Amino acid sequence: MNELLEKTFDEEGLLLTQEHVRRLLACMGFAAVTVSCRYRDERLCIDIIAGDEGKLLIGVRGVHLTALQHIIHCVLRQQLGQRVYTRIDVNGYQTRRERDLLEMAETAAKQVQTTGRTIVLKAMSPADRRMIHTGLSTRTDVSTASTGEEPNRKVVIKPVFV
Repeated sequence: MNELLEKTFDEEGLLLTQEHVRRLLACMGFAAVTVSCRYRDERLCIDIIAGDEGKLLIGVRGVHLTALQHIIHCVLRQQLGQRVYTRIDVNGYQTRRERDLLEMAETAAKQVQTTGRTIVLKAMSPADRRMIHTGLSTRTDVSTASTGEEPNRKVVIKPVFV
């Protein structure tokens, strides 16, 4: 556990981070947002409630949200001098996306187990692929691997024969 980050993101540090994110969003034209931060499991989680404007912050398939997360990650790394794992969620989009990806992965894994055939999922981002790999890592009846070149890398789910 990183004790420096634990101290940095105590209650006061979280409130300061929250205010900086709120100001950044206000400079981007999103003044009517609510920002809350928490530090758990060595990850800074920033939740943004933005109402209808949230669609603009999220973008098509989360592309704006990914960019926002990258910007905030870079600022934090520069300010703190070390890597900070961040997760930013706007209007619950990331939470829903994670749930949908894990449901899709479980459905595909069950299909692989039932048919004995390998399934190749659609191309997805590194973060989405990581979620699939992690979500299926406890299963002993299937294995996962990534194949292809960016931006067309895909997750392959294969049966494990005992």
